Amino acid sequence: MLEVLGELPPGRQAEVLDFVLFLRQRELTLVWDAIGDEQAAALRAEFAEEDLALAEAAMADYLSHLQREDVA
Repeated sequence: MLEVLGELPPGRQAEVLDFVLFLRQRELTLVWDAIGDEQAAALRAEFAEEDLALAEAAMADYLSHLQREDVA
C-alpha cells in the first residue's frame, strides 16, 4: 500500500490522507455510538467539571479580547 501511495502525485496523496482521516473519525464515532447510556452518562459526569472550567476560561479570554477591541 505504501508503495502505491508513494507513486501518487502529492495532490492525490493529500486526497488519500483526507479520506483515511475521514474513515478514522467515522470509526471513532461508531465506537462512541456503541457505548451504553450509563457509560455515556458516566463519561459526561467525569469530564463535566473540566469542560465547564475550559468553557469559563474561554469566555473570560473572549470577554477580555472584546474589551481590548472596544478600547482600540
